[in-house]
Amino acid sequence: MAVKGLDIFKLSPKKNCKECGSPTCMAFCMKVAQGAVEITKCPYMSAEAVALLSEATAPPMKTITVGEHKLGGETVMMRHEKTLVNRNLFAATLCTCMDDAKVEERIEGIKKVDYERIGEREMVECVFVHDAGDSAKFVELCKKAAAIGDRTVIIDTKDVDTAKVAVEAIKDNKPILNGANKDNFAAMNEIATAAGIVLGVHGADLSELHDIVAELEKAGNKNLILDVTAETIKETFANAVLVRRTAIKDGDRTFGYPSIVNLGVLCDHNEHLETALASVFVLKYGSIIVMDKIGYAEALPLYGLRQNIFTDPQKPMKVAPGIYPINGATPDDPCALTVDFALTYFLVSGELERSKVPINLLITDASGMSVLTAWAAGKFSSTSVKKFFDEFDLANKINNRTLIIPGKVAVMKGEIQDKLPEWNVVVGTREAVELVKYLKDGEYKAAAEAAAASKKPAEAKKTVDADAPLDFEKIAASIPAIKIRDDLDAHYKQRDPESPKFVTIGERIHCISPVIREAMATFNPDPILERAAQQIKAGATYLDVNIGPAESNGPELMTWAVKLLQENFNNVPLALDTANKKAIEAGIKVYNRTNGKPIVNSADAGSRISYIDLAAANDAICVALCSADGIAKDNEERMMHCHHMLERGLSLGMEATDLWFDPLFLVVKGMQDKQMDVLNAIKLFADEGLKSTGGLSNNSNGAPKTLRPIMDSALVAMAMMQGLTSAIVNPNDLRLMETIKSCDIFKNNELYSDSYLEI
Repeated sequence: MAVKGLDIFKLSPKKNCKECGSPTCMAFCMKVAQGAVEITKCPYMSAEAVALLSEATAPPMKTITVGEHKLGGETVMMRHEKTLVNRNLFAATLCTCMDDAKVEERIEGIKKVDYERIGEREMVECVFVHDAGDSAKFVELCKKAAAIGDRTVIIDTKDVDTAKVAVEAIKDNKPILNGANKDNFAAMNEIATAAGIVLGVHGADLSELHDIVAELEKAGNKNLILDVTAETIKETFANAVLVRRTAIKDGDRTFGYPSIVNLGVLCDHNEHLETALASVFVLKYGSIIVMDKIGYAEALPLYGLRQNIFTDPQKPMKVAPGIYPINGATPDDPCALTVDFALTYFLVSGELERSKVPINLLITDASGMSVLTAWAAGKFSSTSVKKFFDEFDLANKINNRTLIIPGKVAVMKGEIQDKLPEWNVVVGTREAVELVKYLKDGEYKAAAEAAAASKKPAEAKKTVDADAPLDFEKIAASIPAIKIRDDLDAHYKQRDPESPKFVTIGERIHCISPVIREAMATFNPDPILERAAQQIKAGATYLDVNIGPAESNGPELMTWAVKLLQENFNNVPLALDTANKKAIEAGIKVYNRTNGKPIVNSADAGSRISYIDLAAANDAICVALCSADGIAKDNEERMMHCHHMLERGLSLGMEATDLWFDPLFLVVKGMQDKQMDVLNAIKLFADEGLKSTGGLSNNSNGAPKTLRPIMDSALVAMAMMQGLTSAIVNPNDLRLMETIKSCDIFKNNELYSDSYLEI
């Protein structure tokens, strides 16, 4: 039965002792409910509670140990529902039908595939040894397979006597004995049980397989793996899916074991078909995938796919921060800087290797975000770079003072140069593919020399106190004069703050847009005013102003942007969006509240919870993300974060209506099954009388441009009917805005609908 975290919490000691590794009993109970930890990890849980919960919280699929690897232990069908636990393994085949030369060739091929990717060793984990009728040769072949080392041998024979001899010969390898069927399973079980090894079971169909497994369990053996290979590809696929579904969805633990899929049998030695089918069974659901051979041509795509599937979809793939010497680089070679997003790392490192130029790749912690996203979120900034350089003592580890930064964040060059005056900071290419030419042609050398020559003598710089009060007079004096443009034809109309109508927050003034980024860098008002005018004319209630981290001039830039927009558009209400809290404070200082309070975008229940304090101190609205370190696993966790932030805001004197809770809209592509969780979270907020918001268009990221308006408008209709009160959207999407207006009518938020419906 499924047990909820709250049910487990009722039985917990409620001591919050942290001895289990979780910060609170509630957090621990939610992990237990998700299958992430065992109930026995709590040292104070009563014996009665442990007895009651152990079976209920155990995964429906048993975890089987195979050599150094684990298989099974899964609790879901799809990886976007929850992180898959134990990745599948690959096996190459040796057969008594091969001559000695072919055997040696195959063994050398198995040894050859062995490399590291994102900190994981990728290799052929198993050797499948098939008995084609020569018992003596088969035993010798098993010995050769075991001698390879670091690989689990799968002994594939139906002959009991042969199996006994083979197991005895390589029992130290802890092989898998595969070949139990309706005729021999009792004898095979004795051999496997005596040796303490996994037994592979096969049936003529699933009904027969189920009966055999049930008999083996009665005999006390639950160390099994199910061979689901059938006569055809279609039958094998159906078997793999039905076995997993029966265990996970139907709760039949008789089928709660990992599976073997033998592609050599299905593909008749067609290696291209084998590779294609292997990719299918990585997804559906081959725990051990047996192929004829596995070379780099097969391994690279299959292992890459496997690694992507067996990662947490709610956490980005990251590489460890540090110094990565490329092409034999030494401390005397230049450095290239980028973020820890795995895809970025592999693209950049691959191009650097192709250049053949020795270079030190510096990977800084950006919470697994891409370059531009990390920069906009304040995770990749001059401050974070300086911190990285200090933590890794790069001043003493690297002699060469050339530092190449990504071209997409050229705006950071001056700030980094100020923080690292000893280094010659140069702007690299915008795209990784351009790095080869950039490095081979030595373009960075000329740029580094120019940077060194342009340096002024070092001056003593005052340390900026992050807690010091802002000098608003100095800020006001430093910003460009604001000019009123009469040609914009966009006059913001005052909105009743008590109106139940849906609040749209226009998202198009965002520093991640190259046009807006350039405008903010040069204090050019025109692109910003034009986008603002478009959004206001389209019916936006608020405009979101995202200036990015803006470390060097955040207060000045936000002051300028607030004054620019409000003075040109009848004090249009704004959401102030930046990782620079001082910038938000400065923006609020000059903000005109005639048409609505400012919005602080955004707080969360983790490192950004102090944004609630900022909003409370300035009588502002605060967007509160129901997350802490990563996306919440489920709605229990979302509501825990929600209540934590609500309590914080109320304790500081805020009205509950000034906290707008964001469940975090998730990308449909890859997290389709999580969409209803988000919608249900909105309903939970509404049931408690809380307001809600969120970046609605996140859901359609990665979809074709033609489909995004369809998806966004459908989602906003569903969300509004669940109680969503606001969203950060593209107001220029006509379909979306028409849907919002229509939903306001259906919800009776819009009085006098006749004028809109033109009846």
